[in-house]
Amino acid sequence: MNAKATDFVINTVTDLSESVPFYRDTLGLELEMLNEEGGFAEFALPPTTLALGEANPQMPVSPGEGGTSIAMAVDDVEAATEELRDEGTTVLMDPVETGVCHMAMVADPDGNPIMLHKRNDGTHGRVDPFP
Repeated sequence: MNAKATDFVINTVTDLSESVPFYRDTLGLELEMLNEEGGFAEFALPPTTLALGEANPQMPVSPGEGGTSIAMAVDDVEAATEELRDEGTTVLMDPVETGVCHMAMVADPDGNPIMLHKRNDGTHGRVDPFP
């Protein structure tokens, strides 16, 4: 096997009609594709794509706490956390400072964890360890 790149990251959800507005309107992601009949949506999240797939017999993953999370780079973790809390989003982890970053964690409507993240060095996205 020769993995070349990440084509997309996917969260399994129970209902696109509830999840799409959360990711589009609450988190402010750009909806690139919506296939309601197929139970699938894609959002721009450079440098990759965040996909949502409705749970079904062909998708052997359940929504909610599954041990994985996506980390989204934001300008201000504390402000983003409070904004989402004010909109009724569940905050799973209040903002913390680790020495190299600030981070917090919220949940989508199905309980899928989403990390809000800001590196102290100002970078975001993929960082080449061998520049």
